[in-house]
Amino acid sequence: MKNRIPFFGLIALMLPAMAFADIVYQGKRVQEWPAEAMPTFDNSRGAPQSRALMKTTAVTTKSHYAAPKGKIYSLTLLVDFSDQAAPVTVSEVEDWLNKEGFNKDGCNGSVRDYYLDVSNGQLDLTNEVYGWYRAKHPKSWYENLNGYSGSDSLYKEVFDYFDPQVDFSRYDNDKNGSTEAINIVYAGAGQTWGQGLWPHSGWSGNVIKDGVRLTNHQMTDMPGKFSIYVFVHESGHMIFGWPDLYWYGDYCTMGNRANDLNPVAINDFYRADQGWIPFVDITSEDVDNVTGLEVTKPGEFCYRYKNPARPNQEGLVWSYVRNTGRDKVLAGSGLLMQHYDFSIEGNSSADKLGLRIVHASAAGKSSDAVTDQWPSPGSTANTFFKSGTYADFSDDAYPAIRWYNGSKTGLKITDIGTPGETLSFCIGENCSEPSSSSSEPASSSSVEITVQKIALETTLPISDNYAPVTLDLNGNEVASIFGINRTEIEDKVEFYGVEPDGTLNSQTTGEGTGHWFDKDGKIATWDPNGTSIVFSNVDLTTMTTKIGHMPNKVKGGDTFTVRQALVYGSKQVTFEIKVTIEGGTTIIRNIEKARCGKPGNRIFNVLGQPVGVRNANGSLPDLPKGVYVEVTK
Repeated sequence: MKNRIPFFGLIALMLPAMAFADIVYQGKRVQEWPAEAMPTFDNSRGAPQSRALMKTTAVTTKSHYAAPKGKIYSLTLLVDFSDQAAPVTVSEVEDWLNKEGFNKDGCNGSVRDYYLDVSNGQLDLTNEVYGWYRAKHPKSWYENLNGYSGSDSLYKEVFDYFDPQVDFSRYDNDKNGSTEAINIVYAGAGQTWGQGLWPHSGWSGNVIKDGVRLTNHQMTDMPGKFSIYVFVHESGHMIFGWPDLYWYGDYCTMGNRANDLNPVAINDFYRADQGWIPFVDITSEDVDNVTGLEVTKPGEFCYRYKNPARPNQEGLVWSYVRNTGRDKVLAGSGLLMQHYDFSIEGNSSADKLGLRIVHASAAGKSSDAVTDQWPSPGSTANTFFKSGTYADFSDDAYPAIRWYNGSKTGLKITDIGTPGETLSFCIGENCSEPSSSSSEPASSSSVEITVQKIALETTLPISDNYAPVTLDLNGNEVASIFGINRTEIEDKVEFYGVEPDGTLNSQTTGEGTGHWFDKDGKIATWDPNGTSIVFSNVDLTTMTTKIGHMPNKVKGGDTFTVRQALVYGSKQVTFEIKVTIEGGTTIIRNIEKARCGKPGNRIFNVLGQPVGVRNANGSLPDLPKGVYVEVTK
């Protein structure tokens, strides 16, 4: 191809400033994982999640990359050398990886904090640390071997050493036979890019320990001062399967190494693919039938416009990115537009990228200077679409930004506003101003409400004193849907009861933010002689609800469905809670004294969740100390 700088030559020229890490498969650098080594995750298996998260019925799309949810356990093994002793303690490494608010050497939180931030609290990456192990050879020995043969030798040595101490099966979070996150942190700095122990994510798929395959792993250096970028970046390769985003800039931690201490966020396209923020799919009908301005907050949504001819492979995506928080290092704010094509292997050449930034200030042609496609120092204010400079996008204004087959996209974005707490823009042309009624309660007929439902269920023992069970309402999921922080829910959302026909009722009839319901799920007032049967009292601070019933009004086997909702702007989350009354219940307060009983009796915890049944000999399953409810068959 004419006028094209070879990929490896270009990377080598820019290496001193950018210091790239790699994906290494069978000893060779690759642009992205091959199919055999691509990380996967089955969320229907053993990863710990809240019941609310598992029961959500909101419309989602299948993620292109591995998309774990909940608490993920990761193993970190520490190794030092005779010529490079451990520069920090095991306890300090544990804090670096896990401690909330970790700030040593200027870090903005721990590695765990980073992923909690960018996932809106949906991914809790918890590292368990072992070490230090003294390697068999000096560090210089591993560094000077050809290619990555030094790191291949080291990871096998480290795995063998720690095998007697570590149950590797613990790190198979989804119980599919392979681990998700095995890290090796070695003393001293990486020496030579593409050789020895240079930080990378590697493949160890032929190693089996404790009955599981140790598939993907990563190596991170520990020079003595703490920073979190390298560990965060390599975890992106290892856990999710994200590629290196060469020719992309500072706009994602999988791109340039923008800031070691406060790594830039994962780009909003990858975040939406994970389900951490919602996709908003735009169609040609939306472009042709303009109804008003869109208003969005930073990182609230990822708008997606798919290529109708290749809807599962190619599209344009955009979101509001503001240079605050994790994105503080970026040179500007505004709509950031990207062009993706999953049929392209990684970001291996400047003229055809799997994921590229559509720069507002440039046409983006393959003949543009490399610095226009991959800005130096990594981001520019004129990359972003915004009022006063680049307030519109269309095929006519950006003729090179078309589908890769050369056809026009047909997308038009106009009237892009000024970055602030929110940013407005128009899909199509001639948008009207946002209606002032957009902030009115959801009962206003002038507001089109987007409703997402979270279905929950619980069992409720019969009680003569209103004894409730507590149900988790999954505050992190709700905050993600609304695009706000979990701590903002109590102050910003409106709370309603929901009638069986879907009508919102602002009157609370229970305690605080709570309701009584009759047998049909209609909202009722408390009355022992009236129709009220089941109550749900919500605590917006903890995002839990206490479910109970009116004494002497239920019998075993009764079921009720009650609904409550939270509304923020034009979004509504409805909790649909199915309550089943258990009959013949006994509260177990002393588990030692209640060891014998009728075989087959079901055991529930105080949250109403099943935890097991009595065995054939009448003994209880192995349970920790606590209060349980036993339901007689």
